[in-house]
Amino acid sequence: MRLPCMPHHELRYAKLAAGQQFQSNPSPNQLNFLSFAVFYRLMNNDYFILEDGEQKGPFTFAELTDRGLGIHERILSSQAEDWQDACDLPEFYPYFENCGIYLPTGDNLASFGWRLLAYVVDYIILSFVIQFIFIILASRGIKFNLQSVDDLLKLSAKDLLILQLISSLPLIIYNSICEASPMQGSVGKKLCKLVVVDIDGVRLSYPNALLRSIGKAFSVAFLCLGFISILFTEHRQALHDFLAKTYVVKRD
Repeated sequence: MRLPCMPHHELRYAKLAAGQQFQSNPSPNQLNFLSFAVFYRLMNNDYFILEDGEQKGPFTFAELTDRGLGIHERILSSQAEDWQDACDLPEFYPYFENCGIYLPTGDNLASFGWRLLAYVVDYIILSFVIQFIFIILASRGIKFNLQSVDDLLKLSAKDLLILQLISSLPLIIYNSICEASPMQGSVGKKLCKLVVVDIDGVRLSYPNALLRSIGKAFSVAFLCLGFISILFTEHRQALHDFLAKTYVVKRD
């Protein structure tokens, strides 16, 4: 599993447009964004690839990114001894991000604070949706008079089920659609520059997004206890992240 041993981003040059071609004499503006260490590595590094079982190359960084690169394409760097997946080479992170692939690493995982802020935004949005549903139900003679906890306890099993569906279904549908869409996250996450990805950093499939959203609904139903694990787990995963094998990444 790649994430636990992913190298740190001290050499990462994310502020420089991904996939940009480097000239032999880069401009001063480029050097302002690019650390000397990474610049030196890119300018003095050749890469070889495996294609149909044959080693091909050498290629420069620009040549590789221009031809297109898959995250699991096997690459041999002239500064390394072993073949590696492209997604395990830090210099290619910005290229993949430009392609909509956000590789989960040790230093780009979203903090509890950012995730909480995104949740608050989504909670406000969903509150309006749920209120609208209650208005529609009331217009059809289905009303819930809930003034206290005692009123809630007096509800029949059928009414409790309806209430649970009213509160859970919008959350499940909303998050599933958003996370499997090009947004890769809810409106709240979009505003907070967060994306939900799998271990390979790619957008979730609809089934996986649905599984995660169902898990999230359970987390919310049980006093949001499923979110607490974000605070102390190594990869800042909530219960629904463990369930769907997903990660929440903070975009630069």
